[in-house]
Amino acid sequence: MKKQLLTIVFVLLCACVFAQGKSSSDAKLSVGLDFGLPVGSFAKGTTIGFGGNGKAEFPLSSNFNFTLTAGYISYYFKESLKKSLKAVGLDTYMGYIPVKAGGKYYFSQNIYGEVEVGARFSTNDNGGTAFIYAPGLGVSYPVSKKHDIDFGARYESWSQGGGNIGQVALRIAYKFGL
Repeated sequence: MKKQLLTIVFVLLCACVFAQGKSSSDAKLSVGLDFGLPVGSFAKGTTIGFGGNGKAEFPLSSNFNFTLTAGYISYYFKESLKKSLKAVGLDTYMGYIPVKAGGKYYFSQNIYGEVEVGARFSTNDNGGTAFIYAPGLGVSYPVSKKHDIDFGARYESWSQGGGNIGQVALRIAYKFGL
């Protein structure tokens, strides 16, 4: 899995270096809040996730950007599990650091589709690392010439040790030109 992830990141970085798109001065950075709604078996024991992230966008053409995203999100166990976990001295939350690379395609000036892949690192003991796949849609609403408010929704799948967990995530961010 690590070799696949490294290969994907390497290909995307090469595309960024050799692309003949807009100048690097059109790159954008956004800082946002993430809200994760656990789905499937993940939802049985956890509550809504909350965190923050930063995303850099590098234009490769007039409507396609290469993206890099990193952040932090935490989930708390439901009350029914917290007492049991506290009793045996375990954490009552799960913390994760997702790091992703991807592409963002603008269907129009403000509406986009996005796909990211990467790794999710656990901040808890023995939490391990998972592979992330995250397709999504969003709108980037301009508030001035170089500043936008970005609203996005995505499904995010985390694969680790033969199992999958997922979330539907919502992001609101402030985006500005570099």
